[in-house]
Amino acid sequence: IGDFPDTTAAEAVRRLSGISIENDQGEGRYVTIRGMSSELNAFAINGASMVAPENGRSVLLDGVPTELLESITVSKSLTPDQDADSLGGRIEFRTKNPSDLKDTLIKFKVDTTYNEQTESAASPRISLNYGTRVTDQFAHVLGLTYSEKEIVSYNNETGYGWDSDGFMDDDYEMRYYDITRNRVGLTYDADYLVSDSTRLFGNLFWNQYTDEELRWKDEYGKIDRIEDLQDGLVSSRIRHDAETRVREEVRTIWAANLGFETTTNSWMIDGQVSYSFAEEDDSDNADVTFRNYDKDLGGTFNWSDPQRPVVTPLDPNLRDPASMEFDEAEFEDSVSQDSEVAVSLNFERELGNQVIKFGGKYRSREKDRDNNKEFYSFDGATMADFDPQTLAWPWAGQTFGQQASPSMIYALQNNRSQLTFEEAETFLEDFVTQEDIFAIYAMSTMDLGSARLVVGARYENTSMESKAFDQDGTPTSADKDHSFFAPSVTLKYSLNESLALRAAAWRSLSRPGFSETAPILELDINGDDISGKYGNPDLEPYEATNFDLALEYYNGDFTYASAGVFRKDIDNAIYATIQKNATINGVSFNDGVETYINADDSTLTGLEASVQYGLENGLFVAVNVTHMLDNESTFSFEDSSQYTTSFRKLADNAANFSVGYDQGPWDVRLAMNYRSSYLDYLADEEGDIDSVSAENSRFTDDHTQWDLTAKYKVNKQLTLKFEAINIGDEPEYYFWGRSDRLSQYDEYGASYTLGLTYRLGGKS
Repeated sequence: IGDFPDTTAAEAVRRLSGISIENDQGEGRYVTIRGMSSELNAFAINGASMVAPENGRSVLLDGVPTELLESITVSKSLTPDQDADSLGGRIEFRTKNPSDLKDTLIKFKVDTTYNEQTESAASPRISLNYGTRVTDQFAHVLGLTYSEKEIVSYNNETGYGWDSDGFMDDDYEMRYYDITRNRVGLTYDADYLVSDSTRLFGNLFWNQYTDEELRWKDEYGKIDRIEDLQDGLVSSRIRHDAETRVREEVRTIWAANLGFETTTNSWMIDGQVSYSFAEEDDSDNADVTFRNYDKDLGGTFNWSDPQRPVVTPLDPNLRDPASMEFDEAEFEDSVSQDSEVAVSLNFERELGNQVIKFGGKYRSREKDRDNNKEFYSFDGATMADFDPQTLAWPWAGQTFGQQASPSMIYALQNNRSQLTFEEAETFLEDFVTQEDIFAIYAMSTMDLGSARLVVGARYENTSMESKAFDQDGTPTSADKDHSFFAPSVTLKYSLNESLALRAAAWRSLSRPGFSETAPILELDINGDDISGKYGNPDLEPYEATNFDLALEYYNGDFTYASAGVFRKDIDNAIYATIQKNATINGVSFNDGVETYINADDSTLTGLEASVQYGLENGLFVAVNVTHMLDNESTFSFEDSSQYTTSFRKLADNAANFSVGYDQGPWDVRLAMNYRSSYLDYLADEEGDIDSVSAENSRFTDDHTQWDLTAKYKVNKQLTLKFEAINIGDEPEYYFWGRSDRLSQYDEYGASYTLGLTYRLGGKS
């Protein structure tokens, strides 16, 4: 941590083999392990589970600054004493351990960042760590951090799909984002040695992430194609919308735990009680859309550059603010909360050449989503009444229409008397889910000469109860129990002092997302035809049988090489779909239902290789590569037909490369992170899942990012730093089926950072 220009926990983890990330506004947010997306992995801080502020299980890591962390451990294979709910792997974040301190620690860091698109250096980042051993028995460490980051991004998007002839047939829009992200964090760690055999400890991790966002959207829809062009079309009608959204979203993640370690009568016993909490507060959100209702305004669309299409109106009134009528105001007051209480107890003892260990854990988790939206109209108003703003759009050929003043839109929240109330949505997306997990395990670690063998098993029982509403506000409910047995075998065999063989086989699972299983019901009954939307509480969890085999070579402190193969046989992969006929939680549909289903068997097979080599003159190079050999999921339909697709969010190739010089006062590193294209989500053309195809599914494009960091150590206490992030301004690009069919294109610009670190003491 700290060797590369990584500001978030997700960005730090991506440097490891088999790890890739999903970005949001150019920052690392979600972590993927061996192609398993964030909701399929487990995250913990000092042993306490990290829960998710959003509606699902994915833990946002762009709000967790690296300055609060001492170490990151990634477990790609599991032993029985680890929670089984990590299909891809488990990431454990650790803060500073006070017991390691031998003297007083003072560490202060400050830097500021300049971004090409914000053209501002007003993005400070400050952190302070203080720790001391108060007595021989008691030590503690306090960490504080604050950062502010300005982000400006430019975006092109299309709605779902293109038609079968390769023509855009849905909304096309340009977006502008102006975002300020504030992060405040605190850690506190304390250790107390009761005696030579007993230790008490406590940890607190708290982080708050505030996202102040302005979004302008310039949208063109209801395309009525009357003439085909080589790379475009002529439309007799274009519906023009302009949307201004101003919001402040606050996400909070914190975890606290108390624990003990003791030795008595040759038994090592440890226990821990933890509480984890996460919240997403979206209660300060104003969104207003203006629309030109003239149906006789046409124009041309040209996508010879598929990432930057050009709209040319035949009549300038299409974008005239006075012609843009007030269509709808939406005010949102929504909160999502996630909490977990966990208690664990473990017993460990040496018996001859083995160590036996057994224990249990109880986890009780509650996810509560409360979404509230109100919709208003404003008769006679147009955009011209809201001080239209003109944006200098950077992409040649494109014109971004005028947009309403953000301050005037935001003020409508507290001045609704001039608006006309239309409707409210106060329960349709609400749910509360209670999940209780009880686990027991037993294992043995055996030293067998040149080999170390870990063998054992874990049993987990899950009880889930979820409550929601249908479209009429009638309460709905569902419950489900699930048991899972997870044997595990891990072997390390030392061929010589430098060469080791590792092998592992284990079982793991990932439980369905909370919003996927919530019994939220929308019914549309037309005679005998029943259609609608329904969460699926009948979903089974992902279950995987996993295998790992690797050969590792060590030579000195810095030279390392490894090569390995892994395989995952996965049952019950979950996909969002539309099915023609289905019965879910006792409700039967015969005319289509939007829901979630379990796929058939999926098989993932991949190769991993890592090389790290250092020279005595300070030069070094490091490379790691992951390549998927097999990556498929299969669906079976009611007519016995099947459809096979690539596993969602799994890139076939991922790689990291770094080269640098670390000697004397200088530490300079150039790093590259690469991942290939992957399936983002399935879509379908006709409405039924049996019409799905690769042509109409959304994919990400390849992504390659270069970063540079240079540090100069002035003396033992003071270090100066320069960083260049996203050199070359690598964009994010998503497409429908083929790379010439735009789904989403974003540019964020390169960033440059200057900073310093002052450290005093802290020996361990």
